[in-house]
Amino acid sequence: MEEWLTQPEGLADRLRALRTQAGLSGKELAEANGWAPSKVSRLENGRQMPAPADLYAWARACGADDTAAQDLLRMLGEVHAAHRSFRRRMRQGQAAVQDSYNQLVAESRLIRHFETVYVPGLLQTADYARRLLTEMVELHNLDIADVDTAVATRMQRQQLLYDTTKRFEFLLAEPVLRWLLASPEVMRGQLDRLQTVVGVQNIRFGILPLGVPLATTPQNSFQMYDDVAIVETFVGETTYRDDEAATYTRAIERLWTEAVTGEDARRLIVRAAQEIQS
Repeated sequence: MEEWLTQPEGLADRLRALRTQAGLSGKELAEANGWAPSKVSRLENGRQMPAPADLYAWARACGADDTAAQDLLRMLGEVHAAHRSFRRRMRQGQAAVQDSYNQLVAESRLIRHFETVYVPGLLQTADYARRLLTEMVELHNLDIADVDTAVATRMQRQQLLYDTTKRFEFLLAEPVLRWLLASPEVMRGQLDRLQTVVGVQNIRFGILPLGVPLATTPQNSFQMYDDVAIVETFVGETTYRDDEAATYTRAIERLWTEAVTGEDARRLIVRAAQEIQS
């Protein structure tokens, strides 16, 4: 998110410009708002996400009018719905991206996935992950092909599944079990891996089955880390917070009402594995 706060003429630049135009030092601005001086530095350098109240306080201390405050809020909204292209994210290789997700999971208490295509990275086998990450190199014409390192980094994330202070929810549409995104042998191994999380105490695992009436349309895959939602597409990922993220929360809660869990979910996994053509 820092890259969106600090992009040229972005929110951090705008905050710095307002303070400079007002003739205030960082210390003076902090004192006017009752903040620690370090907060001004963090906001101006994109190391802290401002709250709406911070922006109002900043504008007021700088003597800016309501139009300027509203402009800051608009820019904050754009950051909250930040879209990051995979090409840009992966310019230093895929391992760095995987490490950022490791940190995101480590910092979250409730991790939720709704998937219509892929097995979530937290549940992937190394062979399945390697197939997907290899495709990313080709699809995005990446300059750095660090697939093996990226796979190892993604596998490290799975250690967090054993942290019982966290709760994980994985809801998969049934086609996830049946897309042959890898060889039959790899897919069977992947489906076997899914069975191991059924019934684990801090993991809620379910499948949205085909052939049953649905009250909620499974429009797209998404991930949630506490109150942040991330949606991935062919070209990149978009992050949502606040009201937009709340919509995804409502969607996944509605989808769960029509899911099968426990032994019913296990039976769907076993059936999909049995029907894979060699």
